[in-house]
Amino acid sequence: MIKYLITALVLYVLYIMFFRSKKDKIKGNPKSKDTQNSQNIESLVECDGCSTFISSDEAIISNGKYYCSNECIDK
Repeated sequence: MIKYLITALVLYVLYIMFFRSKKDKIKGNPKSKDTQNSQNIESLVECDGCSTFISSDEAIISNGKYYCSNECIDK
């Protein structure tokens, strides 16, 4: 009886290792590496004051232009 349980457990683990990972790739599972890489892409913008490229999340917008700091706005 123990042989059958161990065999079933081994087959289940092999099924998970080989077939489950293929299904995740086909379905486009959000945990796949391709999706994670595309979510990490940031857009860069050029500071109008010093021409440095900065992340659009960190940029300061003044009068429709992007700036990296308050000093560049004052220039």
